[in-house]
Amino acid sequence: MPVSCGDHLRVETLGPLRAYAGGRELALGPPKQRAAFAILALRTGRVVSRDELVDGLWGESPPATAVGSLHTYVSGLRRALAGLGDPPLPLTSSGPGYALRLDPARLDIAMVERLAAQARSSRAEQDPTAAVSAYDRALSHWYPGIALSGLPGPLAAEHRVRASELRLSLLLERAESLLDLGQPSRVADQLRRQVQENPYHERLSALLMTALSRSGRTADALAHYHELRKRLADDLGIDPSAELRALYGALLADRPSASVPMAAGPVRPAQLPQGVGRFAGRTDAAQQVLEAARTPSPGASRIAMIVGVGGVGKTALAVHCGHQLADAYPDGQLYVNLHGFDPKRPASAPADVLHHLLTSLDARAIPASEEARVALWRSLVRDKRLFIVLDNAESADQLDGLLPGCGPSFTVVTSRNRLGGLAVRYSARRVTLSPFSADESLELLSDAIGGARVDAEPKAARRLAELCGHLPLALRVVAEQVSAGPSQRIADLVADLEDVWLRLDTLEIPGDELASVRGVLSCSYAKLHPETAHAFRVLGLFPGESIRLETAAALLDVPPSAATDVLRDLASQHLVEAVGDRYVMHDLTRIYAAEVCRGGEPAASRRRSLERALRWHVRALARYHTADGLPLPFTVETEAVGEEPPRFADQRELVAWCAREWENLGPLVRAAQRIGCHDAAWQLAYLLFDYFYAAGQARDWAETLRIGLRSAQLIGNRRAEAALLNHLGVADSRMGRNAAAVEQLERGLRLADELDDDVLRTGLLGNLASALREAEDHPAALRHAERALALAYRTGSAYHQSGCLDVLCGLHAEHGEFAESLRYGTPGLAAARRCGNALLEANVLINLGLAEHGLGDAEAAGRCFEDALSLCVANGDRYHEALSLFGLARTRWLGQSRRSAEALAEQAREILVELDAMEFTGVAGLLDTLDATGSRPVSPGRGAALGSVSPLR
Repeated sequence: MPVSCGDHLRVETLGPLRAYAGGRELALGPPKQRAAFAILALRTGRVVSRDELVDGLWGESPPATAVGSLHTYVSGLRRALAGLGDPPLPLTSSGPGYALRLDPARLDIAMVERLAAQARSSRAEQDPTAAVSAYDRALSHWYPGIALSGLPGPLAAEHRVRASELRLSLLLERAESLLDLGQPSRVADQLRRQVQENPYHERLSALLMTALSRSGRTADALAHYHELRKRLADDLGIDPSAELRALYGALLADRPSASVPMAAGPVRPAQLPQGVGRFAGRTDAAQQVLEAARTPSPGASRIAMIVGVGGVGKTALAVHCGHQLADAYPDGQLYVNLHGFDPKRPASAPADVLHHLLTSLDARAIPASEEARVALWRSLVRDKRLFIVLDNAESADQLDGLLPGCGPSFTVVTSRNRLGGLAVRYSARRVTLSPFSADESLELLSDAIGGARVDAEPKAARRLAELCGHLPLALRVVAEQVSAGPSQRIADLVADLEDVWLRLDTLEIPGDELASVRGVLSCSYAKLHPETAHAFRVLGLFPGESIRLETAAALLDVPPSAATDVLRDLASQHLVEAVGDRYVMHDLTRIYAAEVCRGGEPAASRRRSLERALRWHVRALARYHTADGLPLPFTVETEAVGEEPPRFADQRELVAWCAREWENLGPLVRAAQRIGCHDAAWQLAYLLFDYFYAAGQARDWAETLRIGLRSAQLIGNRRAEAALLNHLGVADSRMGRNAAAVEQLERGLRLADELDDDVLRTGLLGNLASALREAEDHPAALRHAERALALAYRTGSAYHQSGCLDVLCGLHAEHGEFAESLRYGTPGLAAARRCGNALLEANVLINLGLAEHGLGDAEAAGRCFEDALSLCVANGDRYHEALSLFGLARTRWLGQSRRSAEALAEQAREILVELDAMEFTGVAGLLDTLDATGSRPVSPGRGAALGSVSPLR
């Protein structure tokens, strides 16, 4: 039966995973699903990304079905948790991942951490009795069996290690408190078994020796020391620590009061470099690192990875956090530059880094072998609270031997690589840095050159930050250039940077390769595998803001699986960024990619790559435009290019896809004209008709059509020219530019007459009638509409029949001839539904609603507008959605529902302003009327309705 809403979730992870609610255990499903639940529970309080879940469940080599399986596990867990608490469910989706709402007081390891903190506080207050009590309560949370036993995946394995180390640490602290209470015999008895399980743990041995000595068993304590020394020498090739040797000396001198000694004046390293001055930005990222280092969450790793593209400020953040945490890590700060991306030297060998780390901790003898150095390093650091920065790591393999094995130290790793292996093997917390926000960029500039200079040129300062791609390194370079002289204006530097081909030349300090954006990017580029380097160069050709996998496959002329591999490789090194189902290359990186592409790819190869991407987009859009039976004015190439384009089931899918892709489609049209692919330029412009009419910006539409029109003219394609003039007339009409619309449509009509093309002629005449209607030339509009309808019946096109009947429906409604309007609109609606064109159907419904409204039948009018509204919402047709809302607003006003009318009209106005459509003035007029009077309006007569312009391709 379902769990009642008042019950609470409780989770156990220190033995076999169990979850309880209302006194009964929940069935969490199969092992992988249970492991997913464990990850979410151990990360309670924050969103766990899908990537993190995949890494935690499968490790470095997830199957191709991993994401699908993950969805299955989450669905299963939601079923298991159904009915638990008030809606929403405890397991929620949030952006890139999932979160489990769980009170930390009901997660066992969180309670252990809280009790451990209480115990340590009691010890600091010299109250060992209270400390032992708190330690006992904490240790009581461990259950028979291994933590998360039977659960697969790297994160479950890491948690088992973490839980074991935490338990041992609490046992040792408890033992020290018992010694303070004068109970050494209890300590000796309890630690013997722990020594057997942890034979190299020197702090544990020291406590046992102290307890034995204080119990009058000094000989046993000395014998244990000899056994330990031999074991360390035979197995690890090292001697006992200085602290343990000091304790042994005290026991030999027969001083029964001997205790675990503190190190006698150990070296306290302080190796962090100086910070960057006043630290700007990165509030959230710094908080993540500081919180992880100060108050680690239950089961959390003691490792943080700061990753991002070169120059994004990874080292600056690590050093800043290290200085902030100096008091929390009293044993010192270690810093090593691993030179993973240094252009002048190879990456540091782990053995050499270990030599530096060991000497930093005053190790007397450095073993020769790397394995022995790792063992000694981990032994020395085990009980110390050190803040360790491993800067500029090349790979996870370079880091394996450098990480402390366990203990309270905290390690920060920085890298341009994603370091997936580190996340998998050690559950390291990844903090990914992106370029600054606009405000953070201005903050950095103000700190570097003075707030007064930024305030004096605010627009130039913002543009400077944009041209620097908000990259901290680039911002510091330009700040240095502005600071070079008091007369240097920010606007002058902006003018230099506006030239895209010279931007990387400007963003450098002469003679300092590491203070150069190009130099930093070249270091990352030089590390790429040849195949990935080629992909990076070719991706630099793509003119859009982001690239989909299918587009990348076409551009690279490889199967989607191969494109996936290279894109993931580039993403792992932060040369592109994965954002949902697409990849983004930041501005300066794209400029550098285009630069190396010009030098590394032949001109003919560059053109072929772009042509493939253009043909892919033409095929994708053309597949939808043949659905309503209207022939395209060109033949689509059948040659397969990359991955098969998507099939749009309906207008909504097409509009949604185009809206997501517009940041790429517009630049692709311009790029097609620039490189002379004129067919692709005009075809893409033509195929965007439904998107722009339904949801796009009219000004963007007109600009795109003019580019396509110029390409059609350059290749002398008069049919293409006529088709685009038809569309341009509709776009101009949408913006209220009626004279320009009539001019474009009449030019197109002359071309159609020359070509004797009835299909083109029908669409042009129908749209010309609509434009003349907007220009209030009713006789000419009626004449052209009737001629268009006759042509539509002659060609047999249901699409054109519907459109032309709709035009006549709107014309008669506009002239107050509402019964005549219905006579044309009713068969027009049937024809629209017959050809399956949602744009036309919505348009006819709106004009029918206007006719019914004019006849005073508010109920019939409301049904038309409501049907149109449902259709538009379902199909993403924002333009007709606004007109439907406006029609409903008028109908509700007619029915004396003033408040409802006002709300609907306000929604309509917001959409029309967003789409830059001229109809917003009519809606604004209604709202003004509603503000001025609440009286019942009369039924509208001629010209009172806001008609809908019929869209005809």
